[in-house]
Amino acid sequence: MPDLLPVYDELRTRLSRYAAGLRESSNLTDANAAASRKEQAPDEATYVLLGAPTERYPDGQLFAMVKIGKRYVSYHLMCVYLDPALLAGVSPELTRRMQGKSCFNFTKVDGGLFD
Repeated sequence: MPDLLPVYDELRTRLSRYAAGLRESSNLTDANAAASRKEQAPDEATYVLLGAPTERYPDGQLFAMVKIGKRYVSYHLMCVYLDPALLAGVSPELTRRMQGKSCFNFTKVDGGLFD
């Protein structure tokens, strides 16, 4: 099993550069609607950036997230889900890392892909 902590740390560091004007959290359920069940304790292996609060998302809508899974680190970028045209300039190597519409999975630090 690969050591995923360096991957998580690098992606978290890169994502945290955009935290100005957003709210940082380690609790993924903060990004869910007000009626959702909230987790009692934040997850140490999750870093979440939330947008401004709205009526539907009083804690703020999910902007981006980095999370350690069992076999890879997931990097979720919700703007590509909301506007798929943003993926037009994505390299084929990065496209191969995609899972779903807004998630990229990594098992090792790759500066070229992260840039």
